[in-house]
Amino acid sequence: MLEIKDLCVSYGEKTVFKDFSLNVNDREILCVMGKSGCGKTTLLNAIAGLVPHGGAIRGADEVSYMFQEDRLIPSLTALGNVTFATAHLYKDKKQAESIAKDALKAVGLEGFENRYPHTLSGGQAARVSLARAFAYPSGLLITDEPFKGLDIATADLLERYFLELFENSRKCAVVVSHSVEEAVALADRVVVLGGSPCGTVFETSLDMPRGERKKNGAYAAEKATEIKAAIIAS
Repeated sequence: MLEIKDLCVSYGEKTVFKDFSLNVNDREILCVMGKSGCGKTTLLNAIAGLVPHGGAIRGADEVSYMFQEDRLIPSLTALGNVTFATAHLYKDKKQAESIAKDALKAVGLEGFENRYPHTLSGGQAARVSLARAFAYPSGLLITDEPFKGLDIATADLLERYFLELFENSRKCAVVVSHSVEEAVALADRVVVLGGSPCGTVFETSLDMPRGERKKNGAYAAEKATEIKAAIIAS
């Protein structure tokens, strides 16, 4: 579980967050939305300990962070990139490689272990990044528009891999997205941020099981309309 209480973040004279609080439950996917520049990435960076902040953040001792870019190491293979994030956790190098291979297999990249980043498509590189995030044994996953720039079919494939990996993990997740459709497909709960300093201006739960949402067009459309209206008004 992630608990954020009275978060304060400032850049010079600009206060981004002041006394901001938010909880994410165990095994919950929370999608954070809002207009560009409202503070979504700053929130993730505060959770990850990448920016100075006041207040208390609990449950973020071990974090897997998927950035907008895949951030793969060019000199390492796909297997090397996943293993790089986990090797220090295991005394046995073979165990670390075995976990990395299983993670790559889980995202459909079995047989790609020895490929270097420059030989991978954008979607394949994103899958390596996804495998790396889930291979790391953290209790919390944070992602900053991980499917940005991918075509619809590839993004849909990545969403399915993401959900399969999530269901088999013990993580909770905070997903920043600009795609309402992505939020409706992935999230258990959506919050919209806005204002200055930034705060939660809207929150909704998606209580219908994920597998049934796309079949129920009316439900998905209703939730999407609700969220879009909140973002526009934020």
